[in-house]
Amino acid sequence: MLMEKDISSEKPTKISNLAEDAQQSASHSYETENQLSNNLITITLAFVALLATAISTSNVLATISILQKILIMSSIVIFCLSIFVGLLNYYLNMRFHQKNAKSNRKKAQAVNNSDSKAELNRIKRTITRPEQSTARNNVMILAQILLLGIGLILCVAFIAMMLFVTSESI
Repeated sequence: MLMEKDISSEKPTKISNLAEDAQQSASHSYETENQLSNNLITITLAFVALLATAISTSNVLATISILQKILIMSSIVIFCLSIFVGLLNYYLNMRFHQKNAKSNRKKAQAVNNSDSKAELNRIKRTITRPEQSTARNNVMILAQILLLGIGLILCVAFIAMMLFVTSESI
C-alpha cells in the first residue's frame, strides 16, 4: 500500500517535468523560426537595395560591364545559397524539436501507465540537447553568416563599381 502511495505521488511530478521539457522544445522551435524570419527579412532588404541600384536608371543595364554583371549574379546566387542553408537549418531544428516533444509526450504517457517504482525510475528526462545537433546547428548558422557576408561584399563591390566606374561612362 505504501509503495502505491509513493508512486502515486511521484507520477504527477515526473509528468510535470516531462511536460515542461516538451514546452521548452516548442519554445526553442519558435525562437528558431523567429531567427529565420529576421534573417530572411534582412536578406530580402539586401535584394531590394541591390535591385533598386541596378535599375535606378533605365539605361544602366546596357552600360554595366561584364564584371559588374558577374558581381551581381554572384551576389544573387550566394544570397540564394544563404537562404537555402537557413531554410535547411530551420527544417532540421524544427524536426529535432518535434521529435524531442514527441519523445517527452511518450515518456509522460509511460510514467502515467507505470505500475511500479522501478518502472518509474527507468524513465529519464532529456535535459540537454545532443552535442551532434548543437554542432550541426552552429555550423549551419556560421555557413549562413559567411554566405550572407560574402553576398553583401559582392553587392557592395557592384554598387561601388556603379558609383565609380559606370557613372563615369553614362
